[in-house]
Amino acid sequence: MSGRERQQGRDTDGFVQPAEFYRSVDSAPKGISVKRDRSATDGFLITFTALTMLALSGAAYINDRVPGAIPTDLIFFTADRFNAVLPIRIFLVLFFVTYAGYAHGPILARIRLGLSFLLKLGAIALLVDNLAYLSWAYADAVWPVYVQQILVGLSGLAIFPHTVLNQARLPCPSGSPVKRRGKFFEYALVFGAVTIAGLCATIAVTVFNEDVVTLRNFALLGGMGPGVFLAQQLFTLQLGLVGTIRNQISGRKAFSPPVAVLVPAHNESHLIAKTIDAIDAAAACYDGPVRIVLMDNCSVDNTAEIAEEALARCRCARGEVIDSPVPGKAKALNHGLELIDEDFIVRIDADTQIDRKALRIAMRHFANDNVGSVGGLPLPFKNNGTLGKFRAIEVLNRHGFFQVALGAFNGILGLPGMFVIYRRDVLMEAGGITEEMNGEDTDIVLRMTNLGYRAVSDPSARFRTEVPETIAHLREQRTRWFRSLYHVTAHNRRMLFQGNLITGAVVLPFTLMNGARRAMMAPLAIYGALLFFVFGGIYDHPHLVTVIAVLLGMPFVMSSLVVLFWRRPDLLFYMPLYMGFRLLRSYYTLGAILTLVYPLRASERDFFPPKPLQDGVFGEADDAADWEEEAETAPDETGADWR
Repeated sequence: MSGRERQQGRDTDGFVQPAEFYRSVDSAPKGISVKRDRSATDGFLITFTALTMLALSGAAYINDRVPGAIPTDLIFFTADRFNAVLPIRIFLVLFFVTYAGYAHGPILARIRLGLSFLLKLGAIALLVDNLAYLSWAYADAVWPVYVQQILVGLSGLAIFPHTVLNQARLPCPSGSPVKRRGKFFEYALVFGAVTIAGLCATIAVTVFNEDVVTLRNFALLGGMGPGVFLAQQLFTLQLGLVGTIRNQISGRKAFSPPVAVLVPAHNESHLIAKTIDAIDAAAACYDGPVRIVLMDNCSVDNTAEIAEEALARCRCARGEVIDSPVPGKAKALNHGLELIDEDFIVRIDADTQIDRKALRIAMRHFANDNVGSVGGLPLPFKNNGTLGKFRAIEVLNRHGFFQVALGAFNGILGLPGMFVIYRRDVLMEAGGITEEMNGEDTDIVLRMTNLGYRAVSDPSARFRTEVPETIAHLREQRTRWFRSLYHVTAHNRRMLFQGNLITGAVVLPFTLMNGARRAMMAPLAIYGALLFFVFGGIYDHPHLVTVIAVLLGMPFVMSSLVVLFWRRPDLLFYMPLYMGFRLLRSYYTLGAILTLVYPLRASERDFFPPKPLQDGVFGEADDAADWEEEAETAPDETGADWR
């Protein structure tokens, strides 16, 4: 497709792609999100930069007038408090204050949010510093200053999601039962992998010290603690190997019962025929019957007509187009579930084309009765340009490696809804697809897992999906994805920190902290650059190698190894640019958390998503007239509009 055709919204088959076709009621669910212009994120970064300059310049000025008056970071006690390696506590204070200032909500709610951040951070810092003092005073053991900084920094990553989950307006707990219990082998596997990784990293740093220093100087193992960076990657590599073996064992038996393919479609005339053709080709490689149920969800183009023509051409699959008059993907999915009685439901997005063998490969895992859901590898369409290359690197790392590693110990939180297969009775027991929130695909897999069923991510079941071709589309997509972390966590918060459930005790808390790290990455890059180029004469660190290591470092090496494993050496040429793309992802993550809503009263924090299932039975579906009447009379709780 030429650039002119793309600009006009026309694909090579002659169908017109609606302008901003990617926007829908799911872009910003009403009540628990707002639609904010990117100027909010830009304003955040500008304000953060100004506050950083003001805070560090003020401290430098005072220390110049009165040497030693202010320590290099907000440290209550250490044997060397005036030589902090990195003023991470100042960074956290500035980040928290700026976020509270730009959060969406009444001024009093934002003040309360900021105070909560700062009080928690101050309490943690005071605790750590007092422990360091007691160690020095009573055990004559001096803690290195960087140990105190690391502990407080990690605590900051936990403070942020903890505070957001407690003060933002988010989906209330689902009420779905948590029947699954952690198993000994899951914890043993994780503990064993951690031990081996730690020992190997220690040996590498001790025995091959000169080589490690060389790598450190190239910012490949991290500028402040190569052992930690190396151990993390060795840990993941071990689990990736175990997960791969487990997938091979799980999918060794043939299994081909009847399946229903559920396809929600909203303004997808430009791709829907190819999606149906791909399903038909996959049905030809599958030994069981395949039925396609396409839900036309309020399309204003000719999606339904094109889909009917494509279904009529199918040779191996049969299907029908159903009108789903209430806007929302989850509503269309639940409407479709009412019409399906097959034991297995294949959910496919309308812009997704599965490979010929994907259905056969994925279904084999269901020969095991304990498997509740199976997903695959979401590759981008070929020749999608630079963004397509970035997406390919991203999915090979995420779904081709990290998800497989999580599957080694049943730690998968969710599977992409672009192509995923559910065991129908388990989906029904879990309560159906949650409506009016982001991340409904992750949410349902997590609730099915809580019932005691295993989620499988098998990268050999491949499919291709659309990649945003414009920055506006990319921003809308990533805002939904990153915001969904808080929607899904809030909806399943009862499983958090359950010691007997590894997903709640380990994986979900780690994912929340990683999400906070990603949101802080762009501000941290600005902070590090200012420290190096403006205040380098005051701080011994961070050296430029430290800044590069935090932003790139070992992830660059691991990403390169993963794409080579998947036999995509062509992607290595895009790897330096991909590292920059990670900063763009951080920018969008920051923008996503700025779309959360902070109400003034605690009673307004719980949002109650509609429940599609009552005691495992669907209620009566709303019709379009009811929905339109509700939309006209309901107040706009967000107070926001498109800008």
